[in-house]
Amino acid sequence: MGERFHAVGRDRESSLGERMQAGDSSVQHELEARRDLLVGRDRESSLGERMQAGDSSVQHELEARRDLLVKVDRYVEVTSEELEQTRSRVRQSFDDELELLAKERNALPWE
Repeated sequence: MGERFHAVGRDRESSLGERMQAGDSSVQHELEARRDLLVGRDRESSLGERMQAGDSSVQHELEARRDLLVKVDRYVEVTSEELEQTRSRVRQSFDDELELLAKERNALPWE
């Protein structure tokens, strides 16, 4: 399951980053979709039922799923922060270049 998640994640990551930079409101929906894919809520519910029925092996699987979810949430948080920092640097670079061009234009002799 982890490999499938990573494959889907790689495919979606670039478009997710572009949409985050564009301020797309559907980014949160995308993050929730990734979470649903990883956690498999139906599967987790089934595991909960098995655990209540006395299947002791289920506890380990549930803990592993929760640990993985924490890691995914942290990855999304870190990636979002990195994207925001990159966006800010690029924006500042564009603003600096625009300011420089405006100064050069204003320094031209006017007839």
